[in-house]
Amino acid sequence: MKLDLQKDVRKIRRFLEKRIHDYPVYENLGPGDDADPIALITLGYYVEQSGYVALVFDTRPKADHDGQWTLHLENEVNVLPFPKWCAAFETLCDGGTVAVTLPEGATRVLDDSDDNESVAALFGETLRDLMLAARDEGVFASLPLAPKAFFVIEEFGGQWGWPDYDQRKKLGRLRPS
Repeated sequence: MKLDLQKDVRKIRRFLEKRIHDYPVYENLGPGDDADPIALITLGYYVEQSGYVALVFDTRPKADHDGQWTLHLENEVNVLPFPKWCAAFETLCDGGTVAVTLPEGATRVLDDSDDNESVAALFGETLRDLMLAARDEGVFASLPLAPKAFFVIEEFGGQWGWPDYDQRKKLGRLRPS
């Protein structure tokens, strides 16, 4: 089986930009009150039982990396499905191999020696790099961000997350300090 993360990253970037462009001022599809500024952006993902990326804006004044994003997956606006991710994971579980085209164009072959955590890390690191590039390019600048707004990346099952809890508000900061 083949999986093209290079193509998927472009699709996720378009999804991210569209969600930011369409961000409604008075209707938040995540935790918190509609009119409050965004304190936390979570880019969640799942590979094992379904394939998706979820972008959830959290406007709670004391928003934190507490899993609240998972309560907002029913809203299809927040979720971009990737069914091939789940199919790739099933192929690995069945002893097969998956040739993954990485965002920079190289190919990495995954096989049954790659455990759940290493597969989650591959996807998570890809998403982290995408979010860091978007932040550095000013993609989030048009959002109504709280002064200390930050972002995190989290795998739904807890297999991978970034940044570590103690560094979340520093490394994931959305505005310059």
